[in-house]
Amino acid sequence: MNTDHATDDRQILARCAVCQVEHCADCDTVHLHVGHASLRLTMAAFLSLCATLLEAAQTATPGAVLPATPRRAAN
Repeated sequence: MNTDHATDDRQILARCAVCQVEHCADCDTVHLHVGHASLRLTMAAFLSLCATLLEAAQTATPGAVLPATPRRAAN
């Protein structure tokens, strides 16, 4: 995985006060920034993480209505 590339190759996919998700065209990875921590994930790993987090949210908040479609990133 190439780590010495420009950050201007990254597209912000979504962000909020807690995290930011970027896709890097140069290294074809998803960069997940949560506070001071950052993860670089393949798209498959990122999608698996999303599914797991959604399942956890549904389990932790039974009966709660979770958003069907996340809001778009403000670029």
